[in-house]
Amino acid sequence: MSWDARSAAALITALRRRHHDLTEVEVKSAAAGVPALGPTLCAFGNMPEGGTIILGLDESRGFAPTGLTEVSALEQAVAAQARSGVVPPVQVSFTQMEVDGSATLFVDVAGLPLADRPCTYQGRAYLRQADGDYEMSQQERTQVEILRLTSRTRVHDDATPVDGSGLADLDPDLRATYTDLVRRTSRRLQGIDEETLLRRTGVLEPHGDRLTLAGAYALGEYPQQFIPSLSVTAAVHLPRDGGPRLRDLVHLSGPLPVLLEDAMAWVERNTSSAVAYRDDGHAVDVPEIPLPAVRELTANALVHRSLSPTTRGKQVDIRLSRDRLVITNPGGLYALTTSQLGHPGGRSAPNEFLYAICQHLRGPDGIRVVEGEGGGITEVREALRGHGLEAPDFYDTGVAFTAVVHRPRPEQAGQGPRTPHVVLTPQSAPSPGEAAPGRTAV
Repeated sequence: MSWDARSAAALITALRRRHHDLTEVEVKSAAAGVPALGPTLCAFGNMPEGGTIILGLDESRGFAPTGLTEVSALEQAVAAQARSGVVPPVQVSFTQMEVDGSATLFVDVAGLPLADRPCTYQGRAYLRQADGDYEMSQQERTQVEILRLTSRTRVHDDATPVDGSGLADLDPDLRATYTDLVRRTSRRLQGIDEETLLRRTGVLEPHGDRLTLAGAYALGEYPQQFIPSLSVTAAVHLPRDGGPRLRDLVHLSGPLPVLLEDAMAWVERNTSSAVAYRDDGHAVDVPEIPLPAVRELTANALVHRSLSPTTRGKQVDIRLSRDRLVITNPGGLYALTTSQLGHPGGRSAPNEFLYAICQHLRGPDGIRVVEGEGGGITEVREALRGHGLEAPDFYDTGVAFTAVVHRPRPEQAGQGPRTPHVVLTPQSAPSPGEAAPGRTAV
């Protein structure tokens, strides 16, 4: 990314407000010299859009500057770690900034092409999670390797037949609603029998009596009897004060429309609302987070989660803490990046059959499961903006995708973070083998 005074100031303000690193940003004080960056360089190399390391800020002191000296020598040392510390080497570029009058170094790490992942450090592959690096599990490494091998050939995991399943395992109400809506919207499918319709729309396998994975997940009476991980885990994270760590931990099951409705009910009961008065004088409850935005993000997680055998055992995960709602699904984005979300062309369906089925599904409340026009992320951003909330954050590690919605903060007069004075100084030239500036970051 090309950093300037405005973008750097916005990032540092966000760090100070949130009091911790970000998934795509790692901060090191570098007060004692060159820090060991191997795991972080490796983790960012394994991220589709890389990440940024900031040297010269102290997280423990509210990201105050530490006052770097010999910045050129620091650049050379970091470049050496990027070239020889990780395999294959990652490309880095540098921007020297001044924060509150002190030198700070922004290091942009380019994500490796899928063909070169996973990147390793001392034989171990790393990924980012929240504000730290963690070692990939063997399951995650296998997932990346399979993605690499199949990147040029479309694999329809959602069309895989589910052994032991059949028409009797479909939910009668969902089945009836689905076939009715399909017939209403497709003249070609109006005059055929139901079984043929289900076969032609990917609910049944083309030749045989088994349900497809998409059919069982979307329309099955209880999909978890075949694949238990087609479920949702949700919990409230409590402050770390020595007491209980979680509250209202639930494991939701059932077909996809039911999972969506149950997840929304969980979010509603664990978030607050305020009383507002309309122009006509009537009082209404206004939720702290706009529920249509939460529904869209939750539906995306359920519909676009990876259905690959390599992600078996991993559920969609919803976590609520004091300052954020986090929704994570197994599997990364398909054929697009986080920076393309919500923009023209920023639309892709990793589970093509499941997505098509869900376009003809309604939840128990009669609302569509997916809108099907690709404008959901734009609507999420607009809904949050209308509520006075920050735009959501999106993180793609390649093996998981996370959406973060920031909860409203109590206004504290005079205690808000001060916007730092940031001055852009000439960018150092990339060292041999490094990337030129201008890379698009997460």
